[in-house]
Amino acid sequence: MMLQIPATFDRDNVPAMAFLKVLPAELRGVFHSLMDALKSARDVVFRVGGRALDDAQVAQMACENVEVLRRVLPELEFTRFILRDEDGALYSPHLVERQIRRAERAAARAAQPRRLEEFKARQEAGEFAPGASVKAMTSRANAFKGGRPRKGETAEQARERRERDEREATQQREMRLLTSVPGGRNSETKNQNQFLETVLVSGDLGFETGFEVSVDLESEKDISLLNSKSTKPAETKTDKPVLEVAESLISQTVARVLKIGRLPDGQAGFAKSICGRFLRQGVPADVLVEAVKQHAEKMALNGDTANRMGAFCKPIERFWADHQAGVSTAPEPEPVSLEDWEEQARTAFARAQEVWNAAFREKRDFSAVQRAWPDLAQAHDLPPCPYDRAAYLDWYRPQEQAA
Repeated sequence: MMLQIPATFDRDNVPAMAFLKVLPAELRGVFHSLMDALKSARDVVFRVGGRALDDAQVAQMACENVEVLRRVLPELEFTRFILRDEDGALYSPHLVERQIRRAERAAARAAQPRRLEEFKARQEAGEFAPGASVKAMTSRANAFKGGRPRKGETAEQARERRERDEREATQQREMRLLTSVPGGRNSETKNQNQFLETVLVSGDLGFETGFEVSVDLESEKDISLLNSKSTKPAETKTDKPVLEVAESLISQTVARVLKIGRLPDGQAGFAKSICGRFLRQGVPADVLVEAVKQHAEKMALNGDTANRMGAFCKPIERFWADHQAGVSTAPEPEPVSLEDWEEQARTAFARAQEVWNAAFREKRDFSAVQRAWPDLAQAHDLPPCPYDRAAYLDWYRPQEQAA
């Protein structure tokens, strides 16, 4: 059925169905009869082709008495539960509203493939993160449309103002950079001390600077500095060079980091982004992996494990800074050799950490893993003691030392 919107329909002035309860029973009965007749006809207006049905024909379709219908129609029209179009045909504004919503949902579903292609193109261009979804683009668009209108401003005026601000911001971002041209003397003060002034010259901007300046950039290349004390200091380039890194190297580094850092597979996208950034900044892959390894070992000593790649960003930066400064970043050897029982306790606790971390990644509940730990320890040939470093040391410590 084609979308038919009567000229007298006002979408902002459709009464809520809850207010139907305040009408007399006779009006509610006639209203429901008219709605049932329109729904059975799969239409929103009492019209056959281009002809509007009169009250007698409407009463016949709704199975109502024509006198009763004529008596209650003025009240239904006054409350806007039933209206007439420009030709006098009765229609239901609620069914028209429902028809409009269906058309909007159908248009939204039809636009989903186009929005997905647009999002993928913008994501490949680097505007969105690798792990983002279409919701990120939708949220940004909704944020631009949102905001309360200013005082005395209508919604349409607010929308036009936001579009104008967006166009101005786009033009400002795309504005050509001004060219710096040295030369000239102040024509008003006639200062005898020769100095250089920086004049901003643009081919598109026709403004006067107050003194004559040559804008021939080719000829200005040979201008010598007149006074070194008053010249502008040379510009220094502070941007760090970005190296070209092969995708294969990034993928290999990500696989090593995920394995050594015991990170879940869901962190692969974040690991690729972070590792790629460090590699392009000049951090060698082996140094990056070693930094992740040492930080993961420090966390394991405290019984912790990293659940996200972001936990390794600061350790990698510190490790790389120490490496560049020549500071030894290798873990210091233990000054005293361990006894056999202590070595056994550390080895057993390391295996217990692997079992605990695997169970925690599966259950994502600390209490559940703690309750299931006795069975897990027995299944992996671990001591029947609590998951704690001190408990493992006490379990393997000889009895005479414990006494």
